[in-house]
Amino acid sequence: MKKTILVLSTLLLTVAIAAGCGQKSADPQPGDQTEVVQPAEQTLKIQSFYTDDQILNLVPKDTEIRFSDAKAKYLAALKTLQQTEDEKLIALWDESEFLSATLKDDGALTVDVKIPEDAHLGASGEDLALQALLKTSFQFDEVKTVDILVDGKSVDSLMGHVELEHPFSRN
Repeated sequence: MKKTILVLSTLLLTVAIAAGCGQKSADPQPGDQTEVVQPAEQTLKIQSFYTDDQILNLVPKDTEIRFSDAKAKYLAALKTLQQTEDEKLIALWDESEFLSATLKDDGALTVDVKIPEDAHLGASGEDLALQALLKTSFQFDEVKTVDILVDGKSVDSLMGHVELEHPFSRN
């Protein structure tokens, strides 16, 4: 009988230990990995630039951008140039893609764009698109220069009409 009680006690103890092994404590323990906390989304009111329906003038439009960190705000600002809800305005960058916008410590913003052939504009449209990009970028005080790359390459012109400076400086 003592032997049976001893075997049952050992078996019961083993089952109890095994049942507890798969459970994780609800309280974090030192050394436990915790979830990475994402930075809070920030919002900022900026001006985005579009053209009138005759493609003659730039028209500023107040816009709100959302971004997770300071590095993302420039790309978020440029992406506003790709669409407008105002039917009287034209987004000159609607068929192009902003690949990146990186600001260096010295205030040099490098913008990389992809411009498909069917997104090419005439001379006046290209000039207005370039001005829209520059005005949107230079509204941030920390941006001192803007260098525009096409598919990662320094090119003479965005679409073949307007010569690019490398970099453009704040006026």
